[in-house]
Amino acid sequence: MAVREFSVVSAEVMLKARTECLLTPVGILMGLETVADCMNDPEIRPWFGHLLQDELMPQMPEEGRNEAVIQACRYLSFKPASLKLCDLADGLIDSWALHILPLMSEKTPRMIQAFAMLIMLFTGVRRGEDQGYYLPQEALAHQRLTRDEKALRSFSRLSWDMQADSLCYAALADADIWGRDLRELTFLPDRLTEAMTDIQLLGLRQVLAGGDE
Repeated sequence: MAVREFSVVSAEVMLKARTECLLTPVGILMGLETVADCMNDPEIRPWFGHLLQDELMPQMPEEGRNEAVIQACRYLSFKPASLKLCDLADGLIDSWALHILPLMSEKTPRMIQAFAMLIMLFTGVRRGEDQGYYLPQEALAHQRLTRDEKALRSFSRLSWDMQADSLCYAALADADIWGRDLRELTFLPDRLTEAMTDIQLLGLRQVLAGGDE
């Protein structure tokens, strides 16, 4: 029993971390404040539900998986004060490299959408007079980022004015962001460009709603 309980707890902790990584970019871009807001948003909730069922759960250990999902979703839905998205944004790039990038493949289209949102979130991050970095979104212009400095320096050189294919190429090729050239993942450049183009042309809510059709 002790071994099984540890397995459930470990899977739950892992799932919470992955969920925070995936929901933080979309939540901030949608103007939400907490992970709980994301879990209760009418477009994000079904989109993430499909991502969870089709892309995350199949890559989790089978033992304790269902219970871990229930407990993690319950926690994330009812702990708004302690899980503010602006706080989760600090260190998010490294967290993505650890928790999400190893999971992505041609079979994870919603993860790739979330990856496009992550890149859009940090593109144009600005450096302040105090030498800290700040997100470009007006509502979060006060939020100082203290981690991932090397990656943030690279993102500060990118611009929202760039075409989707150019932005994706520049972001994927920069080893200072991810620790390696992500163009080596042969499926990723085209899929990421498609996802970012859809977001730019259709808008985020339309893209999320389209995933539920």
